[in-house]
Amino acid sequence: MANADAATQELLRDAFTRLIEHVDELADGLTDEVSDYRPTPNANSIAWLIWHSARVQDIQLAHVAGVEQVWIRDGWVDRFGLDLPRNDTGYGHGPDEVAKVKAPAELLRGYYHAVHKLTLEYIASVTADELARVVDTNWDPPVTAGARLVSIIDDCAQHLGQAAYVRGIAP
Repeated sequence: MANADAATQELLRDAFTRLIEHVDELADGLTDEVSDYRPTPNANSIAWLIWHSARVQDIQLAHVAGVEQVWIRDGWVDRFGLDLPRNDTGYGHGPDEVAKVKAPAELLRGYYHAVHKLTLEYIASVTADELARVVDTNWDPPVTAGARLVSIIDDCAQHLGQAAYVRGIAP
């Protein structure tokens, strides 16, 4: 079983590392003007998409791992200083809330790297039993740690792909 656990850990490490690599590519040379660009008034900006991806990963991973979010624990909430509730993740944001998420590329990158570190620490201890553990009974079927990790990867990959698209069309 130890070999299977190691293989699972490596698979998860690879998947989550690909996300942080996308963030690094997006942040390289990213100006504030491009970071804040929205192709339409109802679209999300690159800054919002990276911030939201980090928040989604942070809050959900912290819940699964039973630890505090790095957003709060490490003071990222204060460094960002957003005019939003402290625990906000961006879920359900409309255009007005999206417009409030402005941050320089290095701040976005730094926060995402802190979240990635938390993620790797958790993944290092993942076993088959841990992945089967129910972490949310509000759904039918109840959500396991493994299903939650897949959801995080899926959500972040979609949003980071959207950010890459917006970066590609930004003036």
